[in-house]
Amino acid sequence: MARESIIRRAWQQGTGSDRYRSTRWQIVALSVLISMLICLGTRPASSQITDNLEFGGGYVHMSGDSGLNGLNLSTALWLNHRVTLSLDYDSGWNSSRLGVFDFTSVGATAIHSHLQNFLIGPRIFFRTQHIKKYRFVPMAELEFGGSVLSQNVQSINGPSVSGSAHSFTWMLGGGADYEFNRHWSGRVKLDLLRTHMLSAGQSRFRLGLGVAYTLAGKNTRY
Repeated sequence: MARESIIRRAWQQGTGSDRYRSTRWQIVALSVLISMLICLGTRPASSQITDNLEFGGGYVHMSGDSGLNGLNLSTALWLNHRVTLSLDYDSGWNSSRLGVFDFTSVGATAIHSHLQNFLIGPRIFFRTQHIKKYRFVPMAELEFGGSVLSQNVQSINGPSVSGSAHSFTWMLGGGADYEFNRHWSGRVKLDLLRTHMLSAGQSRFRLGLGVAYTLAGKNTRY
């Protein structure tokens, strides 16, 4: 019971300060989004929304907490022929055991982790690179937002303890698109994901593999 109370107290103390920091930076991210949308006000609404929307999704792996695997969902608005305003949602899970052998009085102990990321920011595409007959479009991205980490610790001979925390998060990285046709692209990305749980920073590597679909289709403009 003492161990359970200590863990709960640590989560609660971190969650309070993280909530303030996360809310502050979410306001900043929202302000940036509104400013970018205002800049688009001079363009026709149909070209802003219908023609320039992109949807994507796929597999995501994030390091930390014994490695988390899950899915990514994204949408983006093309601001011009090389820049998108992108929104990403990640959901990753992991279940692992503490130690290979269970010789302690506590017995077998398992940790179940669930990390969610909510991110927004610009994605910049560069000139097309040709490798033999294949066309790849390199990209770079910088996104800001928040993350929520939930964990549950279960042991056979002890109590089950749960906790969660959320914080401001930023992500920096890039990758490349492989264009199947005007609408469909395969996408690979490698990013540095920086979270700040319980008043401490955590650096995670993030690998994404997926596809993207542009409603009106891309022009050969790179």
